[in-house]
This record gives sequence, structure tokens and C-alpha cells, in this order.
Amino acid sequence: MNLIRKKIKFDKKLIDQDALNIVKKMTNSGYETYLVGGCIRDILLGYKPKDFDIATSATPEQINKLFKRSRIIGRRFKLVHIMFSARKFIEVATFRAGNLKTSSDGLVLRDNYYGTLKDDVFRRDFTVNGLYYDINKSEVIDYVGGLKDLEILKINMIGDPSERFEEDPVRMIRAVRFQAKLNAKIESKLIEAIQKNSQLLAKIPPARLYEEVIKLFHNENSIVVFRELFKLGLLKHLFSQTKENSFVTASLINTSERIKSGNSVTPAFLFAVFLWSPLNKRLSQISKKNKSRIELMLEASEYVINQQTQQVMMPRWLSSRVKDVWLMQYQLENYNPKKSKTLIRSPRFRMAYDFLVLRSESIDKDVKAKAEYWTNIQK
Repeated sequence: MNLIRKKIKFDKKLIDQDALNIVKKMTNSGYETYLVGGCIRDILLGYKPKDFDIATSATPEQINKLFKRSRIIGRRFKLVHIMFSARKFIEVATFRAGNLKTSSDGLVLRDNYYGTLKDDVFRRDFTVNGLYYDINKSEVIDYVGGLKDLEILKINMIGDPSERFEEDPVRMIRAVRFQAKLNAKIESKLIEAIQKNSQLLAKIPPARLYEEVIKLFHNENSIVVFRELFKLGLLKHLFSQTKENSFVTASLINTSERIKSGNSVTPAFLFAVFLWSPLNKRLSQISKKNKSRIELMLEASEYVINQQTQQVMMPRWLSSRVKDVWLMQYQLENYNPKKSKTLIRSPRFRMAYDFLVLRSESIDKDVKAKAEYWTNIQK
């Protein structure tokens, strides 16, 4: 692929000032340094980026020495986080070389071999994320045809897709996320490689997949993501117990609408939705002898959550909230008018109520009157 250097003057309002200051300080200290990846992609498409990443010739140790409020993180990939507040940091990565330490089946174990800008480009995942920006020259640097793919909105892998998926199977679900985010098409060879290699996701630790799942579904196109994951054979490696039904569809659309409106969302709600049908299926299978409804619900919920955490981790706070939402469905359906006001004051009421309303509008229309009762009592 031929190198393209395209003169583009970015609107300074779209570039994070802290990121600019980092690049300037590192450049003035003699290190080759660029803005890279998603922030360049988003600015070129006219979006204001949420995150700014930086790539440099400086080693993690040299970066750390240059910035007092910084820390080196990671073993497999050493990175530096430069801190600006309790919630804000900017990630700086050293140019990667082509050398990799991999397992016998190709999974990257260690990647702390440093190289040049050109080496680094070919270590990145998709062409639209392989763009660098030289602040001093106001130039976009493109070694991989990312500018062209961005123009036609195509998700294309840098290098051989199957090899790149063996290195890091998470790239498969990222392809789906970018497809939905950019309203783009996944290149046909990439689709074939995903379908062929979907089982590689089983190699990824459930804790790492948790973070990726949040990114997948907490966006404005979550129903598109869900259906594409199913179509490509990836969903069963993330949520093997979950199938699309009207409740899942309504909840994903509701989540996207809340995000568009600037309202808060929580992963606990989506996990509770995705696992609601599996919970009821398990309830129908277990023995009901000498057990209360609450005991049965707890037993079934433990089983379903245990199955899920073998694929995608559910932190304890999350599984606790999921159980609360499920248990409160029974309380909301079998309410005592005298205790209604007390239930409304519960910190879990709002989520459980929203859950009941969505059920009443989709798979459980028989609880519509009960959902209306709780709507009216809050007026």
C-alpha cells in the first residue's frame, strides 16, 4: 500500500486541548508523536471524539518520566495513562514492532517490542483506525487505504483477517461495533473470516469481554449490533442463553433512545433483560417441592448467572442488581396496596418498574394492568 499524506486542517474545537499539549510536549522533547486511531476517524466523519489516543517513538518509561501524573499499565501491551482528573486520562502507546510473543494457537501473549511508525500501522486492526495525524504539518498519514475506506464507509482489516483474529479474537466483535457506529459495511472477506473463526472468542477471559460487551450495547444502534452478532455467529459466544424476542428488541431500542436523549443507562438492566427468558426456562425445570417462590427465583438466578459468567463476567454489584430486578417483578406483580409507597422508595424500584413496563408492552401483555397500576401510583 502506498503512503498517502493528506493536508487536512482540523477544527481545533474538535481536538482535546490536553491531547494537543501532550503531543507538543513530546515532540519538543525529540519524540515522534501523533494523534492516532478512532479520534482521527471520528473527526474526519464530522463527529466530536470521546477519546484521544496518542502513538509515539518514546518508550513507556520515557513517557512516564516526562509526565509527573502518569502511570504505566498492562503486561501484554504496556501503555501509559496520563492523568488529568479522577475520571480523565489520555492513553499513550509506543510504536509497536512486528515481533510478537504468541501462544501455540496464535493468541498474542506479549507485545512489548517497539518499532517505527510504519511498523505500528500494520499492528493496528482496521484500516479506518490506522490513520495518524501530524499536528505540526496538519497532515493525515495513511499507509493502509484508511482514507478511501472511510470515504466509502467500509470496515476492512489490516493484514490477513484470520491471522489477525487469532492474535486477538476481540477484533471480531469490534468489527461489528464499528459497522453499527459508522453505518458502514463489513468487507466480504472479513465476514467470511468472522464466521469461520467465531469460536476463538471462547479463548478470551470473561473479564475482558465484559468491557467489550458494554461498548457493544451502550450505544445508539444496539439492536443493529445484536442482530449482526447473531447473524455472524458471535452472539452464542457472548450470550449463549439469549435469543431475540420482542422483550429483548424493545429493551435494546429503549436503551438506544435513552442514550440519544442523554439519559443514564446501566449494564445491569440489559443483562437482566438478556437473561430473563433463560431464568424463566430454568424456573420451569427445577423442583418446586417445599420451596417458596423467592427460594425458587434465587436458585434459578444463581444457575443462569453462573452459566453467563463462564462467557462474559458479571461483577458482583451487577449480578446483585440483576437479581434485585428479577425478584422485584414478583413483588410488583403481587402487590399489596398498603405497601406500595414503601416499595416505590426502594433504590431498585425504578429499574424494576421500567423492566415491568417493557415486559407488559412485549412478551408479557398479561401484566399490563399491573404496570399501569405502578405508573398511576407514581403520579
